[in-house]
Amino acid sequence: MSKKLEHKVEDFLKTRYIDGINFSGDGSKIAFGISRVYKEFKAEEGKEIIVLSVKNGEQKLFSHVEWSNFVPKLSSTGMKLAYISKKEEEYRLFICDLPKGTEEEIVLHERAENLEWDGEDSVIISILDGDPKKEEKKEGRDGYFFEETPRFTSLWRYQLGSGFQRITKGVQVWEFNVNEGMVAAVTSALPYEWSWYEAELSVIDLKDFKIKKVYSRKNRQVAKPRLSPDNRRLIFLESLWSDRGVTSGDIIDLDLKSGKAENITRGESESFSEMQWKSGKEFYALSNKEGTFSISKFQGNRRKRLWSKYGAVHNPWSPSFSISGDVAAVSFESSKQPNELLLIDLKSKREKVLTNVNKHLENCKSYSSEKVKWRSYDGLEIYGIFRSAGKKTPLMVIIHGGPTSFSPDSFIGLSTLYLSKGYSVFLPNYRGSVGKGREYAEKNLGDMGGGDLQDILSGIDFLVKNNGIDRRNIFITGGSYGGFMSAWAITQTDIFKGAIALFGISDWISFHGVSNLPTWDRIHYDEDPYLFKRFLKFSPLWYVDKVKTPILLAHGIDDPYVPVGQFHQFYRALKDKGKDVRLLLFPREGHGFREKKHIEQYYEEVFKWLKARS
Repeated sequence: MSKKLEHKVEDFLKTRYIDGINFSGDGSKIAFGISRVYKEFKAEEGKEIIVLSVKNGEQKLFSHVEWSNFVPKLSSTGMKLAYISKKEEEYRLFICDLPKGTEEEIVLHERAENLEWDGEDSVIISILDGDPKKEEKKEGRDGYFFEETPRFTSLWRYQLGSGFQRITKGVQVWEFNVNEGMVAAVTSALPYEWSWYEAELSVIDLKDFKIKKVYSRKNRQVAKPRLSPDNRRLIFLESLWSDRGVTSGDIIDLDLKSGKAENITRGESESFSEMQWKSGKEFYALSNKEGTFSISKFQGNRRKRLWSKYGAVHNPWSPSFSISGDVAAVSFESSKQPNELLLIDLKSKREKVLTNVNKHLENCKSYSSEKVKWRSYDGLEIYGIFRSAGKKTPLMVIIHGGPTSFSPDSFIGLSTLYLSKGYSVFLPNYRGSVGKGREYAEKNLGDMGGGDLQDILSGIDFLVKNNGIDRRNIFITGGSYGGFMSAWAITQTDIFKGAIALFGISDWISFHGVSNLPTWDRIHYDEDPYLFKRFLKFSPLWYVDKVKTPILLAHGIDDPYVPVGQFHQFYRALKDKGKDVRLLLFPREGHGFREKKHIEQYYEEVFKWLKARS
């Protein structure tokens, strides 16, 4: 047996992830997407689509060179496949007749985001409204008044053989579900990114296209609406969330006739992320309890757990599954197993791996991973993951973003790249994370940077006491909210030997003014930002005099969520005060680094920086 190899950046870059899993209604086929962790310079993200036969395992690839292909959806009979392709600003809808092997290409004149089948001969698709000043802009007359010309994402029906028909107008549709002549959608009055935090649930009759608002909650968000087969009930997710699309919370059951809504998972110590109806009275749900994922069947308030496994169901920020009969399909990985498509017989509990997209990782080492729990300053139980590189090795504390997200168990990624360099790794799922129920996920309301930082510090104390960690050799890193926390932590404690902060917030006041998410911070801090209390109290920029820790900052210059100015001003303040700081900037990058050469350069600079300070 050959010796397993340490992980390298090139191994990580070769990794493929399976997402968008979709069973055909008859259970004969599964469609899914395969994506890479990077994109080439001046190219689209490499996303391909596969349709797999459940019976014989045969796979057929659907891909258009230099185009990104996504949201594959099979019709109920499994005879047809629909998906969207993108190249720069061009979008196409493809509809394939699988038995005939034919493909229809429909040109879309604006950005398309999602689609669902409505029967066998029509597709409901969400498309951005056209720009009325498009021709003027081509001639250079492209000045505009900020937030005064809203462009909505609207629903359209494409009828095979007869073309498009508009369903909605003047209302923003963020996501939707189709069932037997009805659409359930997450909608808002305005289309700006911050509008999602004030969204509500609506139902749309596909006979007359009338929209009826059926549910809304102040300062809580909704997602994943799922209509029952008889269109009498609507189940959906609800919680306090920090990012659109990062949605795990409680399941709400809404009677559409009476308008009565019931939280059927109230008080559960786990987070739910996807549901699928089995009948008018039963549905399946996927949940996460401290990194153990389960599929359960609900009938009313009765629940039966059918399958559980520790690891990570993809996408980790919004785990999902697809079911046909008593067979489920999930995209799964763990510290012992790279990401692949897993088929689960919910009756026998038998599992079968259907793909081998990460065959190249079979010679890579599987690093140890241990779930740890500890008590924070106020007695609250916190959980996380500890991955040891050996006694007395330096510790890298990796803080996840969100904060309404979590750090999962994984085979390869940021944590294993540090492990390969001899760093033990700690991934705390502090209060505000998912995986312990909605109450736990909402415990940082009004206190981002308070109790959650104490959770992280108490977790480090736990590891020093119980896992042989050297308190003098600890580093911290993270992106987005993790970038904020890495910057914030070194203004509040000197425990860290170094910090690496990625695209994080340094000043909540200026962030509120320039980010496209000004509703989120107001809701999460539970305060008017112009009171200048909590927004200043938790801003790292206001404490730069206290910083003694060397810090490496990294940011994409086109980030709309956390604009690069957040780290420009933090860098300048630290530099003016004579602190040890560097700022690494990446052109063309948004909220995260996607270009291959940028990812390679980032890790090269990080490990060089760490070596100089270890």
